[in-house]
Amino acid sequence: MWDGSVTFGDSWAGYIGRADQNTAHSHVAIQLCIGVGQPATLELPGKVIRAAGVIIGPNVEHRAVAESHPVAFLYVSPDTALGRALNALLQDDGIALASDELLECFRRSTSLSHFVDALSRLLAMTPPIDHRLHKALNILRLDRDGPGCVSRAAQAVGLSSPRLRCVATHQMGVSLSQWIIWNKLERASKSLAGGSTLSDAAADGGFSDQAHLARMMRRMIGMTPRTAAVVLRKPSVSFKTH
Repeated sequence: MWDGSVTFGDSWAGYIGRADQNTAHSHVAIQLCIGVGQPATLELPGKVIRAAGVIIGPNVEHRAVAESHPVAFLYVSPDTALGRALNALLQDDGIALASDELLECFRRSTSLSHFVDALSRLLAMTPPIDHRLHKALNILRLDRDGPGCVSRAAQAVGLSSPRLRCVATHQMGVSLSQWIIWNKLERASKSLAGGSTLSDAAADGGFSDQAHLARMMRRMIGMTPRTAAVVLRKPSVSFKTH
């Protein structure tokens, strides 16, 4: 069963606890999967990886195998310095094993927030994204009007919509449309964590309806909104890294 808890940070989210049923999925976030005490097991197309820690790139289909010991999942937005630094570690297949330094950084941490801060310092060499893209993404994070949001953000930063989309894909490694859906899922997830109904969470996220939220959540997270709500509403557990 999903018996852990979720933490939301600034452009990241994390889970620590046991994993349970989930279907194959992919998303725009860079995901770090670390086994707590024992290796974690991931299923990918055509292979299974069992390792102490694995970095999973954007749009790489995967599924976490349910095991009796806890795991830690960290999801980092690709527009952040940490996301870009993790992206730079990936191999050609979009996967990389976590280094000993990264794993030691996790073991020494006292919370997911502490881990993110320490990891950001460890991988602090990545340059920031284009300032126009950074401003546009901040505008899009706050835009609730739906249609035309990319045009409005592009105009605000002095770019055409096609140029903004091109810059986003080049700098983040994912399309702007995918990033927008992930941002909507983050908003909906925070709404679910706060106790909202599924329909209200869909509206808060900017989805057209509850069915749209369900389709995107299954595609990018591998679970239904109802299951996600149960996980998101669990109280915090003590942070143990080994």
